[in-house]
Amino acid sequence: MVPFMFLGVLVVVLIVLGAGMLFQERRTTLSDGIIIYGVDDSVDFVWEQLSSDTREELRRADVRRILEWEMHYLQQPRVRDGREAIVAGTEAATYAQERAWEAGYSYEPEVILEVMDLQGRYLEAIGAIGDEAVEEPQ
Repeated sequence: MVPFMFLGVLVVVLIVLGAGMLFQERRTTLSDGIIIYGVDDSVDFVWEQLSSDTREELRRADVRRILEWEMHYLQQPRVRDGREAIVAGTEAATYAQERAWEAGYSYEPEVILEVMDLQGRYLEAIGAIGDEAVEEPQ
């Protein structure tokens, strides 16, 4: 009888600890205001928004590749040579075009710009970027 009571107490303790951990996790999740960029989510978002002409030219792997080159450009200050990081900017598109040529891919500039523009829309949709910066006159 004692082993069954001991086992019952352990089960109750386990349930209480599990419920406490679940409560704590739910309380901190999504309330921190943290924005999470999902590579697969961004590829899906861009793919679904592409024009039919562009979609005929690309595969999902191509979209992912272009987005990865753009993210590399935006995250690596040494690649930008001191220039500001601008999502869907011409510098990022040029960088992606150069990487494509080096890797043996011949994406048209319009295709890269469309993918990057949609990437910018994805980042806006998840709240990862703010309003367009306006340069102040000096």
